[in-house]
Amino acid sequence: MFICNTLQPGCNQACYDKAFPISHIRYWVFQIILVCTPSLCFITYSVHQSAKQKDRRYSFLYPIMERDYGGQGGARKIRNINGILVQHGGGGGGGDGGGKEEADCLEVKEIPNAPRGLTHGKSSKIRRQEGISRFYIIQVVFRNALEIGFLAGQYFLYGFSVPGIFECDRYPCLKEVECYVSRPTEKTVFLVFMFAVSGLCVVLNLAELNHLGWRKIKAAIRGVQARRKSICEIRKKDMAHLSQPPNLGRTQSSESAYV
Repeated sequence: MFICNTLQPGCNQACYDKAFPISHIRYWVFQIILVCTPSLCFITYSVHQSAKQKDRRYSFLYPIMERDYGGQGGARKIRNINGILVQHGGGGGGGDGGGKEEADCLEVKEIPNAPRGLTHGKSSKIRRQEGISRFYIIQVVFRNALEIGFLAGQYFLYGFSVPGIFECDRYPCLKEVECYVSRPTEKTVFLVFMFAVSGLCVVLNLAELNHLGWRKIKAAIRGVQARRKSICEIRKKDMAHLSQPPNLGRTQSSESAYV
């Protein structure tokens, strides 16, 4: 509640807008939403990468199992039980057929010759982990920047305390009037509390970046730059190779031999 000692129409609203451009509660809700956004983006990205890696692993394994067992006249089938690829026995009559089928159900095929996608599985996994680590560092930096920005905004908007009496001479007030703020002590306590919480979050973010290592962060940035540079060099070499005229010396020598 905000009351001014005047009856001038519009003076009360104008002074309230000058004293509190943004309500404390709305400001803090907006701060919480924006600060939590980078973490939510990182969680979504991590879940997406994990699901994509799982689909890629199954896409490599299923064709291999079908190739090994599908050529036996359809006698064996592949099933996925709790994430494990197992084979089922097919046809076979007699009493031994059922026992053999039960035995085949528990047999798992080992892959002797993995394709190129599986041989480079470790490198792709390392690359994926580097991408997740880089994204995590980026979201920590953004979160820290948002915390610092909201700390500065809160200081410039409200300061460290809420006064009980606010003097205002803003139009349409005819003269300087005194306005009375409701529950100034309560608002001051919550204001200091939010300053303390935001400052603690900034310190924890800086400690987390220090734990991750500034050298690792610089190395990750340099790795991205080096990768881009190598890609550009490869493209330039390919363009130079394509722009060279074809070598016709071998064709001419063969024609001279026939002559």
